[in-house]
Amino acid sequence: MAPRTPIPLITVDHTKPAWEQETPLHNRWHPDIPAVAEVKEGDLFRVECLDWTGGQIKDDDSAEDVKKVDLSQVHYLSGPIRVCGADGTPAQPGDLLCVEMCNLGPLPGDEWGFTGTFDRDNGAIEMSGFLELKCEVLRGGTEQYLTPMGPSKLNVNPLFEISPLEPRFSEWLVFEGISVDETGRQHYLDATVAYKRAVLNCIDYLSKFGWTKQQVYLLLSCCPCEGRISGIVDVPNAVATLAIPIAIFDIDVRPKKGGPPTGPRLMTRGDVAKCTYDGQGVTFRNPCGCGH
Repeated sequence: MAPRTPIPLITVDHTKPAWEQETPLHNRWHPDIPAVAEVKEGDLFRVECLDWTGGQIKDDDSAEDVKKVDLSQVHYLSGPIRVCGADGTPAQPGDLLCVEMCNLGPLPGDEWGFTGTFDRDNGAIEMSGFLELKCEVLRGGTEQYLTPMGPSKLNVNPLFEISPLEPRFSEWLVFEGISVDETGRQHYLDATVAYKRAVLNCIDYLSKFGWTKQQVYLLLSCCPCEGRISGIVDVPNAVATLAIPIAIFDIDVRPKKGGPPTGPRLMTRGDVAKCTYDGQGVTFRNPCGCGH
């Protein structure tokens, strides 16, 4: 049987920002936002998306250009879609929408924009590209399967089934962090501080093999690493871990006698990886020199 051709439901022009697109895009969920397209369950359809900045950043932008991103105009990804059951009746509040991701990839001419971020492991995508999807409507499925976590029956969270992606890794190097910051101050069961420490410990460790800390930071943003909350019973400390598959490296990064090999892997490209922080929030500085 020949593969089905997806319905081109929402298209975008990656050379234009979100507010100049022919199809209205959205950056929030609200019942008053009208749908821009409609599909029936079982239809295979294609949706094109902008990156999380709404198309404000291009591959030739400098650090100064990135600073000019209008943060009030971000997270314009695509347009809201009305999904109907087989009988043509639109999905209603309380129905459970099952979404199957059949394919994804970059938009032609915007391969750089496809190197974006995942909001969560195996979850929401915030990069420029296309998705090919199928949906199924389970009438009343929310109450049947999900437990509300708020005053309304609609206060529920989604669940995901992980795709059988390859390759699968069997050997991992795991870095641990606890909720004690670089100054020695303890933060009571603060998983954010614990995870930040796990990431910084990983950055410090891998930088001893010749990569710059900026390069390791970029590696962690795109490699198949796994971050986990690993312990909340050791009061007052929260424990987080970051696991890195060993097979992604061209050298063995496990500790060995004689110390780590260094040399030609050290690469510097001026100030490309540097930027300043102009916010008012708390900053953490690594004692080894990599500020975050």
